Amino acid sequence: MVVYLDIAFLLNCLSDALALYVTARLSGLPVRKKRLLGASFLGGTYGALCALPGCLPAAALLPQLAAAAGLVWLAFGRQTAFLRQFFLFFLLSCTLGGVLMAAGRLLESGDGLEFLSGLNWRVFFLAGGICFVLLSVVFRGGARHAAAGQLCRCRVERRDRGADLTALLDTGHTLSDGLTGDPVLTVHWAALDPLWTDREREVLSRLERDGAAACLERLGAGSGFRLLPYQAVGVRAGLLLCFRADRVGLDGRDRGRITVALSPTAVSDGGGYAGLWGGETGKEGSGHAA
Repeated sequence: MVVYLDIAFLLNCLSDALALYVTARLSGLPVRKKRLLGASFLGGTYGALCALPGCLPAAALLPQLAAAAGLVWLAFGRQTAFLRQFFLFFLLSCTLGGVLMAAGRLLESGDGLEFLSGLNWRVFFLAGGICFVLLSVVFRGGARHAAAGQLCRCRVERRDRGADLTALLDTGHTLSDGLTGDPVLTVHWAALDPLWTDREREVLSRLERDGAAACLERLGAGSGFRLLPYQAVGVRAGLLLCFRADRVGLDGRDRGRITVALSPTAVSDGGGYAGLWGGETGKEGSGHAA
């Protein structure tokens, strides 16, 4: 059997890149292009290695699961919803890989109808149905919000750096800045990873453990961070670390300089968004409500 390593490498690179991109979008995570491309390159290399006759053990289930976990970690780093992201990526990569392989076989066969008639459609629909049910159960929150038009693309810029994420338009989110009276965008600090310097990333990684006040002290004067008091159910008086973004865009609409509060934990349990916004967006007439 002839094995074309270049074709195997390109197909696996493409399927892994698409799967990682979709995983980021569905999880509300920023798409860090360099990390995603690096993970896709390693995925393509691993896929080409598995295509070699002498490396069949690498194509077994456990090595593939380990490789998928490594690619997710490389693309997104350490996240609280790592297992959900890994699960989603593995399903997507298997599906996309199967689609690309089927397309290649279809083009190679020269007789599309004969090739399609030879497929086991029961297995095809059974596998597709199982994937749909699993994804619906795990990501039902994000699907519900997306269907209701409650999710929007958000871009936050700070000191010539930008981060893209998905935010939930939540009318019940009434957090406002006491200095300006304007609504506050609340975001899980890890979703804004492209904005941070190495020093800031190190300090913010301890936000949940040490608290906002201790982290602000470590960041020091001139960092642009400050404390934002808030109240919530079960929290009479709390503090969030915040900063004034140079620019915030919501679904392409420029909202200007907005205060961004940093949540020490994820704002959703894998529901497809990493931020909360309760202010106006210009879409209020579209009929969504949280």
